[in-house]
Amino acid sequence: MIKVMLVDDHDVVREGLRQILEISENVKVIGEARSGLECLQQIEHLSPDIIFMDIGMPGISGIETTRLVCEKKPGVRVIMLTIYNDAKFVTEAIQAGAKGYVLKNVSKDDLQKIIHLVINNNAFIDPSMTSSLLNEIKKEHKGTGHKEKPQFSKRELEVITGLVAGEKDRKIAETLNISEYTVRSHIKHIFQKLGVCTRSHAVATIMREKIVS
Repeated sequence: MIKVMLVDDHDVVREGLRQILEISENVKVIGEARSGLECLQQIEHLSPDIIFMDIGMPGISGIETTRLVCEKKPGVRVIMLTIYNDAKFVTEAIQAGAKGYVLKNVSKDDLQKIIHLVINNNAFIDPSMTSSLLNEIKKEHKGTGHKEKPQFSKRELEVITGLVAGEKDRKIAETLNISEYTVRSHIKHIFQKLGVCTRSHAVATIMREKIVS
């Protein structure tokens, strides 16, 4: 029996995934989590063989959660199941320890095949990502020289702390006693300095580079 855990902040996604997976007689969903933090708490007493992990979740991103899971439970195989078809996420997920990267439009039959591939110590990357992933690897290879970490102002670091905590723009604005417009302006500059375009990608980069603790 292959024991599976589902980590996604959308109840409908988890329920649909559970129904698809449990069609197979040798797959059993033994746990579900709505966030990275909840996942980390549950694996203290659960021993899944495979975790299907979303990337964009409140608080700790799926990529950072994957890194922590692989540190705590090296035998667990994490498969990213996401809407993000950005090659940067693929490379970050692999670096974090993921064994698979699958887009959410995957078919039921393919999902079953992927589980058995990964459980047998094979890796799987969604075929639609191959071309962009190769381009990303080439790009990284060209820029392998020393790269300095971006520098942030005190205010930007305060906004970054809010981002990592999963706070919305309004909450960050209230905490720092500034306008939402100013918060969004800071976030735009932070994204530019990090070279990212999404909140979850920013948080993953911030955690990886240890910009804040």
